[in-house]
Amino acid sequence: MLSVSDRDRILEAMADCCAEEGYRATTVDSVLERAGVERESFEALFAGKEDCALAALNKILSETLARIATIDPRSESPNERRVREVETILQLLAMRASFARLGSIEARQAGTPRMRECYEAAVRVLALMMERAGPGAPGGGSSVTARAALGGAEALVRRELAIGGASNLPKLLPDFVYAALVPFVGQREALRQARLAARVAEEG
Repeated sequence: MLSVSDRDRILEAMADCCAEEGYRATTVDSVLERAGVERESFEALFAGKEDCALAALNKILSETLARIATIDPRSESPNERRVREVETILQLLAMRASFARLGSIEARQAGTPRMRECYEAAVRVLALMMERAGPGAPGGGSSVTARAALGGAEALVRRELAIGGASNLPKLLPDFVYAALVPFVGQREALRQARLAARVAEEG
């Protein structure tokens, strides 16, 4: 049976500690105690608490992009692909609630400037993906439109994470689909896609 690496244990512990205590209150010692890893191992991997938190943020971003990359763009329309992307992201955030809170709440509100920059860079990557998926749609194909779409979805994610509702995120797929699509396709089509997403959520 393969063992989890020290690095992975530390990143998991960092995310969990930040979710429970907040980034500012989290200490390297508390992370090491939860991870069951010696300080020498931590210092060999990370320059300090901020460096570890940044690695945890990059981990959840990499996992998100890797999952989205498995969706075949040739098998679905742009709107269907967006629905599938939203569903994939929500499922991952529900499974990785501590990492999701670290990125969506702690990095933005209590993190360092570098952590906030990392979060914004992740948002720009996702906005670019949405922008590329939307040529030809009303209002589509612009970074401003894509960022507006993400803004609505971000607010919904933060609300659920703030009240400990990460497990509910996949059930809210229709709300997220509407928020992600309405700037691109308008209210009528976004509502239609949200209804289709509701069926997916029920089946899930």
